[in-house]
Amino acid sequence: MKSTNTAILMFLFGLASASGIGCRDEGDDNGGGGSGNSSNDGGNGAGTNDGGNGAGTNDGGGGSTNNGMCTPSGAEDTDETCDDGIDNDCDTFTDCDDFNCSQASSCIKPAEASNAACSDGADNDEDGLTDCQEEEECGDLAACARELSNAKWSDGMDNDGDGDADCEDTDCQLEGIVVCDGTTPVDVDPADYEMMANDVCTNGVSDDTNMFVDCGDNACLINPDVTDCKNLPREDTNELCSNGTDDDLDGVSDCQDPVCRREGIAVCDGTTPVDVDPADYETASNARCSNGTDEDDNGFADCADFGCSKSQDVTVCPEASDEQCSDGIDNNANNFTDCEDFSCSQNPFITVCGDLENTAAKCSDGVDNDGNGFADCNDFSCKPMNGTPSPACL
Repeated sequence: MKSTNTAILMFLFGLASASGIGCRDEGDDNGGGGSGNSSNDGGNGAGTNDGGNGAGTNDGGGGSTNNGMCTPSGAEDTDETCDDGIDNDCDTFTDCDDFNCSQASSCIKPAEASNAACSDGADNDEDGLTDCQEEEECGDLAACARELSNAKWSDGMDNDGDGDADCEDTDCQLEGIVVCDGTTPVDVDPADYEMMANDVCTNGVSDDTNMFVDCGDNACLINPDVTDCKNLPREDTNELCSNGTDDDLDGVSDCQDPVCRREGIAVCDGTTPVDVDPADYETASNARCSNGTDEDDNGFADCADFGCSKSQDVTVCPEASDEQCSDGIDNNANNFTDCEDFSCSQNPFITVCGDLENTAAKCSDGVDNDGNGFADCNDFSCKPMNGTPSPACL
């Protein structure tokens, strides 16, 4: 009986072949019929063969990959492997399209994430989008969200889309604007924009009567025509708070400057100067930062106050000195050690953690200066979630 059934099946198979009837080919192969699991060079397998039927994507049938399989040759994370046109790690991403190549020199493009880069007319990061077209990185910066420069305040256009153009826009009536006198346009030679804007932003007067003076006014800080307000020293050390100079050009100097009344500053008792020998700055500041008192009434006392923990004159706070930021110890018990701790890496007076991204220049140069994977205003050092952003990121 078995031999009879076999003979019948062979007859039917031959009849089907002769009449052109066969199984539907689900794959991209060139082979014949069947749905088995063989792995040979001919026959009916759905496996990895060169002559079977199936849903495979190889040269001759089969249901998985064989000849088209990517064979990893190694990691794709070096300058060489990220510029060779090969998907070395077989993750379907090649060279700079592979996230592992993000820090390869050939893949690092200047960031387009600052007021300067978002208003220069260039596609800095080579992604096909220019300036304010970069909605994610530029959209909320002053360069795109506001009328920003004297050129824009006199071009007859509503650059920020708020319904008002030029001097009719309240943005154009702020300090540093020389092409508007209130809502009245003023004819100014563009060659004089920088000189006149600098004069207005360093005259010791709040020209827009908002109580903020000169470089203490964000209008001056974000205006690209005002160069005198860029990269000024912060008046927050015992030395700068007792030199009789308005170092940060905000209209007030020394103990009259609120920054000089922070905890950790020993040369000021409120607005009253205190005579302290420069040789005693460290001792006097350490005393203020270890007395258990909230000296500046900001709700934080001693080393919990940035006025202490980020002061060059204070050494009693943990992770606040070059020595403690390079000793391999988690000195403040916050689970971060040395330069992995923001107490070290974001302290402008720490020198052992490499470049910091903490000035207007470094926050607008398109470079990841501190090597944390974020450049310019994409870096919390330039644009913190809480706190004052760099002028480059306002």
